[in-house]
Amino acid sequence: MEPKKTSAAFFYLPTLVILLVVGLTFFLRSSYFVIQNVKVEGLQQIPQVEIDRLTSSAKGQNLVFMDRESLRKKVTLHPLVQSVQFKRQFPQTLVVQVTERTPVALVVVPKGVVKVDDHGIFLQRSEGWPNNSYPVINGVTIPDTAGPGQELKLPGLDAALLLLREAPKELLPMIGELYVNPIQQITIYLTSGVEVRLGQAQDWKDKLEGLYQLLNDTGYKSFEKGVRYIDFTAAKPVIGR
Repeated sequence: MEPKKTSAAFFYLPTLVILLVVGLTFFLRSSYFVIQNVKVEGLQQIPQVEIDRLTSSAKGQNLVFMDRESLRKKVTLHPLVQSVQFKRQFPQTLVVQVTERTPVALVVVPKGVVKVDDHGIFLQRSEGWPNNSYPVINGVTIPDTAGPGQELKLPGLDAALLLLREAPKELLPMIGELYVNPIQQITIYLTSGVEVRLGQAQDWKDKLEGLYQLLNDTGYKSFEKGVRYIDFTAAKPVIGR
């Protein structure tokens, strides 16, 4: 009789598993997991209402089986959104974690400025100056057709952003303005008013590190107030007073 019990067990076990899977599937697709709340995290620059509008379609979807890729594409259409992640907060809450694009510079345009990130993405145009302070880029012409979310492929802008990426972090607050001429030679103006002529380069690290060391040198600080310009276009810096 023992072999018959074993055969019966093998027959009922797969059936039980199938029933459990079917039951679990129906349960997960039930109204118990319909999204009722959407929580947005990570916003500093973007108004909450703008992301609420972009994620409104998530409400009413199933928290387990929702189309996350479609919602991700919709949210990342916002020019200030760099990336987005989703977390499920069972049973009925979707958490949207937004990583914003960070402005690194302002490009001067007619009647205002344009915020750009370190990859040259057009973030926002403003007729006035923002409350936060960023280095100002002059000498770059942004096309009238450009708008938020567009990557600006402009040689002068690329050169200026490369300089900002390669500058020591401690030097960045000292940079007030960058001027880029038509052949990508760059002059920066420190917040102290000193003009720094850097010339043209594919790699700014050595010059900028040298500039930072010079600005913090005790000897330089002793006559800093009389300095008008620092010329880094030659092998050794030249200080003009």
